[in-house]
Amino acid sequence: MYQKVHPSDANCYGVMVLPDLTPEGDLPVGVHAADWQELRSRFGTATLRREWLFVRLQSLIHLASSTGMLRRAFIWGSFVTAKPSPRDLDLLLVMDEAFEVEQAPKATQALFDSVQAKLLFEADVFWARISIGEETLQLWLETYQVSRTFRKRGIVELELS
Repeated sequence: MYQKVHPSDANCYGVMVLPDLTPEGDLPVGVHAADWQELRSRFGTATLRREWLFVRLQSLIHLASSTGMLRRAFIWGSFVTAKPSPRDLDLLLVMDEAFEVEQAPKATQALFDSVQAKLLFEADVFWARISIGEETLQLWLETYQVSRTFRKRGIVELELS
């Protein structure tokens, strides 16, 4: 079952703190909340590749946010592991029920086309409307917690506010 994990919610300064990685280099199983600062410090600075991907991630979240309809964002895969050179970004954008790609600003539409998103951002972008419901979202998040080698690992929900 999906459960949003807040590792002691925050440190004494109110900053979100992701848990330590497992010996395999993954986040522990669960959905772990992180703000931009925590995500960058843990996964966006160790190598030039990670820095580059982090800037890409910021760009695509900024684009999705510019629609005014981004409600939640989840990140999984090699970017949120100890791997020095992650291949790409993997994310799920949960959009408002009223979101329509055709009505979104032209500059944002490539983000919601999986082929274009892969080419432009080196990202596998999945998206859904919030109306998919909590049960379906839970099933998706459980699936995203399984690695290519079928090992369970954690994912990150980016705190958008």
